[in-house]
Amino acid sequence: MGVEYQIQDGVLMMSFAGTYEPDDVAARFVAAIQDPACPKPVALLVDVSRSEVLAERPSAEIKRIAEFLGPYADRIGGRCAVVAPSDVHFGLSQMGSVHTERVGVTARVFRARDQALAWLKGEPASRT
Repeated sequence: MGVEYQIQDGVLMMSFAGTYEPDDVAARFVAAIQDPACPKPVALLVDVSRSEVLAERPSAEIKRIAEFLGPYADRIGGRCAVVAPSDVHFGLSQMGSVHTERVGVTARVFRARDQALAWLKGEPASRT
């Protein structure tokens, strides 16, 4: 487990599963956008639903990883969708989205993947 990615239909889907370190997130993101299969720009979806460690992360680490996206804002189209079904993951992801806004990335948090994908593709989607 850890930080995994796949590229499908113009979307870079990163999944945080089990245990991992914040630096693993940054390293896998960089590897993903350097993957020859990764389109330019690419929509970014982050799924934290299987994370076993997010709930224990200090807010400074969440802020650091959220702000890490700043230099890549153009590469990801200035947007990031986060899938966070549990209440704690949803709330922490909302906090992270405040920090992404400060570096030029609009992040939205969703309970379901289909809602997140719809938003990334510009279709109407509600946040619940």
